[in-house]
Amino acid sequence: MRALLVILIGVFLLVACGTATGSLPAQPLPPPGQPFRTQPPAATRDASLPAPTATILSEETAQPPPAPVVLPTVGATVVLPPTVATPLPAVPPVKETPMPPSDQGGTSPMPANAQPLTPPYDPNLARLIDQAKQDLAQRLGVDVSVIEVAQVAAVTWPDGSLGCPRPGMAYIQVLIDGVFVQLRVGDQLYNYHGDGRQPLFLCDAQFGPQSQRPLPPRQAP
Repeated sequence: MRALLVILIGVFLLVACGTATGSLPAQPLPPPGQPFRTQPPAATRDASLPAPTATILSEETAQPPPAPVVLPTVGATVVLPPTVATPLPAVPPVKETPMPPSDQGGTSPMPANAQPLTPPYDPNLARLIDQAKQDLAQRLGVDVSVIEVAQVAAVTWPDGSLGCPRPGMAYIQVLIDGVFVQLRVGDQLYNYHGDGRQPLFLCDAQFGPQSQRPLPPRQAP
């Protein structure tokens, strides 16, 4: 009976060993005289640590960042200080004093090369002066007796205009010996020009120069 019990226990042990051998890989047995190596225990995770979680990246996060945009460099703007205008001092207007014409009692426009003559005058010159007085008396409608002789001079006119050129007229460009006579009526002066041979003519701003024919130069006797 005891032998049967030993046999059953041996069979039970064999069955148990076969089950363990089928579940675990066989390990080589160490050579005689060396201690048997046991397999190290499997690593276990600490239950106190949090379980790792997988983070799923979104599509936007997975895309690479856009390339930086390079803006054009703009030069610095230099702001100049405002220009302050310096006011100029006011200049008072200059009043022009008009020169009175010879018929307004002004000074005599005696030519620069004039040589004053005094009475008694040459008979020819005296006749020319009387003719000038008659002409002025008719122009003004006055008596000849109120007309005075202010100045008489011998002159050399620069050209055929005899010192009284008219706009738009051409004259011979020669020196002409002549005479200058200035008559007075009250405080008004009237200038007569001539060549010393033909009648004198009035050359004043009020009446305008009389028409005269350009004269040839005087011939020496």
